[in-house]
Amino acid sequence: MKTNKVKGFTLVELIVVIAIIGVLAAILVPSMLGYVKKSKVSAANSEAKTFYDAAATVLTELDSVGDSWAPTGATAVITNGAAANVTSTKGTNIGTRMLEYGKAKTGMDVAVQVDAMAIVAVGIKDGTYCGAHPQALTNDQSTLATQTAATACAIGAGTTAAAGGNGGGNGNG
Repeated sequence: MKTNKVKGFTLVELIVVIAIIGVLAAILVPSMLGYVKKSKVSAANSEAKTFYDAAATVLTELDSVGDSWAPTGATAVITNGAAANVTSTKGTNIGTRMLEYGKAKTGMDVAVQVDAMAIVAVGIKDGTYCGAHPQALTNDQSTLATQTAATACAIGAGTTAAAGGNGGGNGNG
C-alpha cells in the first residue's frame, strides 16, 4: 500500500516564520530610519561646504577687481533657491555669483558670515535639514525646528546658535 504524503509547511511553521520576520523588522526599521536621517544631515553639511567654497571663490574674484563684500556678519545670500538682494560695494549681486558655483534647490536658504573680507562660515537650510561649514552640524542641531540658515551659520562659525540674528540676515538690502 502506497501513501501519498503532501509536502509543505504547516500553519504553525508559517506563523513562526512570520513572527520572526516581525521581530526583526521591529528591531531594524528604527535603526534604518536613523541611518537615513544621518545621511540627510551629512548631505546638508556637504552642501554647506560647497557653498562655502563658492563664497570663497566669489570673495577672491571681488578682491581681484577691487570690489569687496559689503555686508559683515551672517547674511542670507540665497533665499528659497534664488539670489537674495545682497550686493558688494560695487553692486555685484553676491547670491547670483555664488549660484554660478553651486546650485541651490527650491526651498534652500544659504547664509554666509563674512568678517574683514574672510569667509567665516556658511549655513544652509534645505527643507527640514540644516548644514554648516566649517563646523558641521550634528543630527540634533540639524533638525531643530527653530534652526535657520543664519543660526546654522553661527554654529558653523563656532559661536552660539543665537548669533547671526533671527534669520533675517543682518545687512540685507
